[in-house]
Amino acid sequence: MTVPHTWLKKNNLKKGDTLSVQETMRNSLEIMPLSGNSDGVHELTIDISEKSTDEIIQLLLSTYLNGYTVITLTGPNAGKVAFVRKHVHEFIAAEVMEVTADKIVIHVFWEVKTLDLQAIIVRIGHITKNLFMETIAMIDSDSNIRDIQERGLEVQRQVLLARRAIKYALNNSATAYRFNLSSLELLYISYIIYFFGMIGDYVIKVSDILHTAKLNKFKDLLKDQHAKLELKGLLTRVADYYMKVFDTYNKHSKLTRFIFSEYADFEAAIDAFKEKNPQLWAPVLAEFMKLLIFKIKETEFIMISMENAPKL
Repeated sequence: MTVPHTWLKKNNLKKGDTLSVQETMRNSLEIMPLSGNSDGVHELTIDISEKSTDEIIQLLLSTYLNGYTVITLTGPNAGKVAFVRKHVHEFIAAEVMEVTADKIVIHVFWEVKTLDLQAIIVRIGHITKNLFMETIAMIDSDSNIRDIQERGLEVQRQVLLARRAIKYALNNSATAYRFNLSSLELLYISYIIYFFGMIGDYVIKVSDILHTAKLNKFKDLLKDQHAKLELKGLLTRVADYYMKVFDTYNKHSKLTRFIFSEYADFEAAIDAFKEKNPQLWAPVLAEFMKLLIFKIKETEFIMISMENAPKL
């Protein structure tokens, strides 16, 4: 078999190396290297001379997600180093390794060969479940908001790591082969992980509102025992819905047919709660609960699509 020389060079292949050949659903053949430098060093240098800290963080996020392992920020960095360090800490396996007056070098220490995408998703699910439980407990007790926020940050860190791995796999057939996932499956999983991250973020927003209530910044918040009981029931119902969807994904079970009327009834119950409780806090909490169930529903739809997608 003759293959392009540039492709051989790019993948560091030589005579005698093994290739994987798979048939795709388009009735074509896909050739993938099972060895090579696809897991090697990928470097990028960015000039930050005229960039704001927000622009720098956006660039760091995109380079992290796109699989770079060495990121060098050049240009005067006075007043920016601490900000960069803080945000690099949010990326799993990333460290600031060198700092001078005009250079910041960041290394991402990861080994895609040992990365378990399914394990990351399971971890995200379990942390988010705890977020729900601790947030619900805040209604009646004094849960530590800092612990909850830290767990929320860990969800986002895991989400970023998973998205990095998926993007890398979409650009490296050998990595996708290790994950035993087609490009279409990787696409669906990327949506699921992104939605899981949004769900975690919304739960944190709910916990922040409840914490603010504990500090009496919202008038009459949580003083009505009937409202508290109803709120607890609604949040528990949201958490149960999330766990049902997550457990279905985790156990690779076949999804039952989605019943839209159940979702509509759930939304109506939240609206009724909002109407019965006109205090400032109730509408805000109600909207976040609606965002939560909408995003969980979207996740469920993606899972149904993935379940019925063509297989390679």
